[in-house]
Amino acid sequence: MWHHSNKGNKSIKFTDDSIKCCVCFIEFQSHMNNLISLTDDNDSSQHLKEYYSIVINSLSQIIKHNNGKIVKSLGDRLLCYFLNFSDIDNEKAFEQVIECGFEIQEKREEINTELSKNNISKSLAVESYKIAIDWGVVDLALSGDNYQTDIFGSTVNICSKINSSLSLAHKNEIIIGNNFYRILKSFSTIMDKYDFINNGEFKITENIGYSTYNIKRRKEEKKNTQFSSSDNNTNISYFKMLEKQSNSMVESIIESKNKKRKGNFFFHKKDNENKRRVIIVDDEEDVLFTYKIYLKEYDYHITCFSDPSIALNYIREISNFDNLVIILDIRMKNLNGLQLHHQIKAIDPTIKILFVTALDILDELLSIFPGISKEQILKKPINKNLFSNTIKNMLK
Repeated sequence: MWHHSNKGNKSIKFTDDSIKCCVCFIEFQSHMNNLISLTDDNDSSQHLKEYYSIVINSLSQIIKHNNGKIVKSLGDRLLCYFLNFSDIDNEKAFEQVIECGFEIQEKREEINTELSKNNISKSLAVESYKIAIDWGVVDLALSGDNYQTDIFGSTVNICSKINSSLSLAHKNEIIIGNNFYRILKSFSTIMDKYDFINNGEFKITENIGYSTYNIKRRKEEKKNTQFSSSDNNTNISYFKMLEKQSNSMVESIIESKNKKRKGNFFFHKKDNENKRRVIIVDDEEDVLFTYKIYLKEYDYHITCFSDPSIALNYIREISNFDNLVIILDIRMKNLNGLQLHHQIKAIDPTIKILFVTALDILDELLSIFPGISKEQILKKPINKNLFSNTIKNMLK
C-alpha cells in the first residue's frame, strides 16, 4: 500500500513494504572555506557547479559499476544503496560493496585530474573521503516531481550518524556498522581478504550502543598469520562460555554477573542453524528460570538474558533468524521491552517476538504495533500450557 503526502508542489509516496539492502554515505572533502569564498561572483559559482558535476558524476559511475545507485546528494554527501541481496549468502555481492568503497578512494586522483583539465581551482580538489556502510531494513518512498526513489528508516539514520561522527568516520577510511559486519564474518573468504578493526561501541542513544569497524585490505604477507584462527577461536570460545552458562540455568538460577557483562557476543553461523531457538529477555532471574523449566520438555535451543542491552548485542550477531522466537518482558531497566522490540525489528522485521507482561496494556500494544496479534501478548502470571503452546505455534 502507498501513502500519499503533498508539500507545496512536491509529492511523496510512502510504501508499507520494507527491503533489506546495504546503505552507504560518502562525504567528499575539500577546502570548505575556499568553496564558500568562490561563490562570490558568477564565474566562481560556475566553477563550483562544474566541480560538483564532475565529482558526483564520477562517483555515480563507480557506484553504478558496483551495482549501486545514488539516492540523493546532500551537499558534499551522497546517499546510495546496493540492492543485490535477495540471497543473503551471496558473498560476491557483499564483497562488491566493500570494493566499491576502496575503488572510490583509489580513483580520487583521477577525479582531481579531471577537475584540473576543466580548469577547476586546485582548492576544489577532493582531499579525502569519509565512507560509512551498513546493512539492514529500509523503507521505500517516491519523492519529488519525477518520483525518484528515496530510502528512510533506522538503518539510514544510523549510517548517517556514523558517517558524520568526528570520532568514527576518519578521512579515507571505510567504516561499517555491526549489522553489516555480522553478515560479512560468516564468509571465510572475506575474512581472509580484509582486516576488521573494532572501534568499540558508538552511542546511538544514551542507553544503546552500536559497534563499528574499520575495513582494511589485508596485505599478502599477512594472509597466513593467525589473525583468523586465533581471534575467531577466542570469539567462539567466549560464545561457548556464555552459552554454557545459559544452559546451566535449570540447575542454578542465572548468575547476577550477567547484568554486568559487556562486549560483543559471537554467533557461529553453523551452530544450531536448523534447530528451533528461543531467546528469553527478562530482568527477573526467577522468571527466566521458570520459563526455561516450562520449555524443558521441548527440543529448543534456549538462551536467557537478564540484561536487555546484552541481549540486543547477542541478537545483532545472529546471521539467521529462521526458527527463532524472542520473548520480551516490557518493564525492564535501562532498555524496556518496547524499545528493545523497535531495535530488533530494525535488524530484521521478520523476527518473531512474544511479549509477556504484568501490565494491563493489551489494547495499547495492539494500537502501537498493528502487526502484532493478541496471541503474541501474554499476561503474567503465565499459564504453563498457554505459554508453551504459543511458542510451539510460533515456531511452526
